[in-house]
Amino acid sequence: MKKFAGAIVSAMAIWIGAAGWAVAAEPAQSKHPLAQEHPIEFDAKALLPPTYWTIPGVTEPLQSVRDRLTTDKVTTLKLRPGRYMYMTTTFAFEFTVNLDGAVSYSKLVDHCVGGRGTAKVVVKCRQMGQAMGSN
Repeated sequence: MKKFAGAIVSAMAIWIGAAGWAVAAEPAQSKHPLAQEHPIEFDAKALLPPTYWTIPGVTEPLQSVRDRLTTDKVTTLKLRPGRYMYMTTTFAFEFTVNLDGAVSYSKLVDHCVGGRGTAKVVVKCRQMGQAMGSN
């Protein structure tokens, strides 16, 4: 009887292990729209000289000494729908990511930011008061 019980326990351990492996190999995707992450591209290469930027709560802070993002590289971040802030040391603006992964922001920053309605944010000004084309 002990041999039979031991065989059942061994078989269950193998089955549980295999089931655990299947779950790990195929992570369950959340079906809730607010939990979906969307790739959002940030392009601020127009800012010369390059500077550091951050999205508080998502990336390293500006004061960090490691893993800071710089404007001389196009960066893609996975963001959930919601409200965010793009910040450099001289310029900041709020933007939202909608349920479809499209970006929106205030029309007041249109001369400095591009990409509304897409999954790309293009930053064109170092400061809010700059005219287009003069970094």
